[in-house]
Amino acid sequence: MQVDHPDQDAVRRQWHKERSYFVELLDLHLEGMGKGTAIMRMPYRPEISNGTGAVHGGAIVSLCDTVFYIALASIYGRDQDTTTAALQCNFLAPALPPHDLIAEAKVIKAGRRIVYGEVFVRSGEKVVAHATLNFLNTYPEEKPKK
Repeated sequence: MQVDHPDQDAVRRQWHKERSYFVELLDLHLEGMGKGTAIMRMPYRPEISNGTGAVHGGAIVSLCDTVFYIALASIYGRDQDTTTAALQCNFLAPALPPHDLIAEAKVIKAGRRIVYGEVFVRSGEKVVAHATLNFLNTYPEEKPKK
């Protein structure tokens, strides 16, 4: 996936500075982004593995959710209120050590309300997961008045 963004280094530094505790816990690293795309790395660590030594499916789903948000934000901006509406993740092979996981997200349809896309997750040369996602954009004028 080709990603280039003129302020990529600044965006990456800002993202790492502002990332949430959960994202920090998973040690997710923004590798690159472009309009509607993002690439993220999750280093393999025993702390995120399951009983078989493979990366836990919940960690992989969290990686997919996070990298897709970055792809969405590259279109709408970080101030856009959005939430995950649906995420379907298919696990295709175990993500075994020693490889880090590389997730590549792509927005396929960027509507005003619904944003649809996909994420491929690789461990080494092997695709270990594929996710499709729907995010829901919300707007301040739609919130109920108190």
